[in-house]
Amino acid sequence: MTMEKRIKIEGSGASRLVQLMQQHGRNKDITIEVGTVVSPSPNLSVNVDGIVLDSDDLVLTQTVADRGLAMGDMVIVISDDDTQFYFVIDKAVI
Repeated sequence: MTMEKRIKIEGSGASRLVQLMQQHGRNKDITIEVGTVVSPSPNLSVNVDGIVLDSDDLVLTQTVADRGLAMGDMVIVISDDDTQFYFVIDKAVI
């Protein structure tokens, strides 16, 4: 980032954050979704928006791996269009 761009960002923290978002846009390659566990580990599969993902497509956080998931659990999934990986970050409680 050049010094000129840094100087233009002024105001409160929230205002500066909005200005940065306007300058750089948003990341269109990342999506946050809610999925449902179809089958638990060791052959974990998760249904996300009608697509069933198997354990080869999923990356679990250590917390999710340690706690385990049961069939029917709702999970928060971040999908990365560039790598085609789906990151299961936590169990959703609604």
